[in-house]
Amino acid sequence: MWNRFLVATFAGVVLLLNAPMAHGADIPVLTWEKGKEHNIILGGNGQVKDWNISLKGLNDASTLKFSMSNKDARGFVVFSVNIPDSYPNGVYNIVTNSAAEGSKVVAGVRISNISNYNLLQIPIKLIIILLTLIFLIATLSMLRMEKYERIEYIRSKLGLEPSGFAGVLYRLRNSLIEEIHKSILKFNIIREGELLHKFSPAAWAVLPWVSLLAGCGVSISSRLINGIELTPVLVYAAIAVVGMLDPFSGFMAAIGFGVVHSITGNVTSVRAVMALIAIGVGWVAPGIIASLYQDALNKDKFNLFFKKFLPDLIASAMGGLVFFTAQLLTNSFSDHQGPIASSGYWVPAIFALLVFARIKGEKYLNKDLHQKGENYQMRVMVLPRVISPRTIIFAAIYFTCASYAWTRLIWFSFEIGLFLALPLVLLMVRFENPVIPFFRKIQRNIFYELVVLAVIALAIFNYVQSLPLDVMEKGKTFMVYTASLLLIHGIYSSIVDSSSREVELEVAA
Repeated sequence: MWNRFLVATFAGVVLLLNAPMAHGADIPVLTWEKGKEHNIILGGNGQVKDWNISLKGLNDASTLKFSMSNKDARGFVVFSVNIPDSYPNGVYNIVTNSAAEGSKVVAGVRISNISNYNLLQIPIKLIIILLTLIFLIATLSMLRMEKYERIEYIRSKLGLEPSGFAGVLYRLRNSLIEEIHKSILKFNIIREGELLHKFSPAAWAVLPWVSLLAGCGVSISSRLINGIELTPVLVYAAIAVVGMLDPFSGFMAAIGFGVVHSITGNVTSVRAVMALIAIGVGWVAPGIIASLYQDALNKDKFNLFFKKFLPDLIASAMGGLVFFTAQLLTNSFSDHQGPIASSGYWVPAIFALLVFARIKGEKYLNKDLHQKGENYQMRVMVLPRVISPRTIIFAAIYFTCASYAWTRLIWFSFEIGLFLALPLVLLMVRFENPVIPFFRKIQRNIFYELVVLAVIALAIFNYVQSLPLDVMEKGKTFMVYTASLLLIHGIYSSIVDSSSREVELEVAA
């Protein structure tokens, strides 16, 4: 009797699944997409804590075990399983094992390819995105400190302009960059282009326009290559490498890609616009982010041995992480499964290695420039502010739209968008109070603070994963915790900044 009741309850409360169909002797058959977490809820039986649930192939060759959450107040438990991307399609059985009832097949599952790339249903990918967000916003909060606010680079002096048609493009690029509003973005677009300029001023002049045509070409052919799994991610990564070497060229490729997509009528929804923005971020931001981290981490104190490689290694990892996050967001917002058909880890890992090679290569080229000095000059920027009001508004809108694309909840998305933007709002204001003497003694270190934040975030993630919630509710809960952690860190950064500025004022007086 209990067996029949449990099977009926199980079939009725399976979460995020298609409607079950009759199969065999009243055993429901469910359709699950691989690459996602899937849940079942069981309860009302005192023996549920003794159950072991597995997903088994018909020949028992492939077995996945479900993890069990804590019990809720009513005694129900959520069992969860992650279906790997590489898991074979086909029909499987859900088998329960308990000391009292033995082994029972309670349902059949048909595993199919992913058709809706919702990151809330893919916890590992969600934690990667939210960790990246934590790292970036927390780092912005620290960059406004007096210790980090000065950034500099060695720039080629004028007079290296190539002749002929390349010279025309050289002057055109300079004029386009000059039109950009003075900001940390403009400064870094110029700074990151210097490596290419040292190699060849002509290539520096021509590459943006080649990238523009490449972006147009990829946009035109994206529908043709969408069915081939490897090609889109390799094309995407190739342009990202160009953007890593020269962010302005990556920006031009993104312009070409977006314009052609808009003209051909492929941008017909907010999701499509967000996917285009994510592609642009992947083609422009990784090199800039890596450079900012390298510059800031070199100002921190480390053991002499670690100082030789740790800043470069962390900067490279952050560049790869931003690239991977942009790739995941593109998949999540695209109206179809492309344009990136793969979301594995090996391409971002290779990209991070290329960022590391770029950093080392630039150091090698710059190592004796201070002695020569004849064709180079130092360029310095002291950050008046880390972020602009327009950027904050854009970020809040993007956070809101991302949340809505995943949850379809208007008010939750609006609230989480504002909540995530609050730490950025704090960056717009330098407070005179409060001044806490203890905080004057704190020597901030980006690496150590990010490690602490990562440990806290992972602990929260493990805690949320243990709650008796389905995968969508767990994802929303973790988003709220992420926003809370960032807000607490933003307030802490503001207090440390106001306390340390008080010391500066006293010294100046």
